[in-house]
Amino acid sequence: MMKKLILSFSVLVLLAACNTGESYTHWTDSTDNQTQRLDEAGIKYEIREGEIWVREKDLKKAVACCS
Repeated sequence: MMKKLILSFSVLVLLAACNTGESYTHWTDSTDNQTQRLDEAGIKYEIREGEIWVREKDLKKAVACCS
């Protein structure tokens, strides 16, 4: 019984660890100036359909460097 409990707990922990997707927030329209500032600050971003999307955890850094 104890082995099944430990195995079930281990599987749940592994599955939870695999679900670490990063969420992004819309920042602004894509311009060379904005992307250059984000690159210089070391902030990860994505460009989707002409818009810059910044990781949620980097949002405060983006506001500080690019505003």
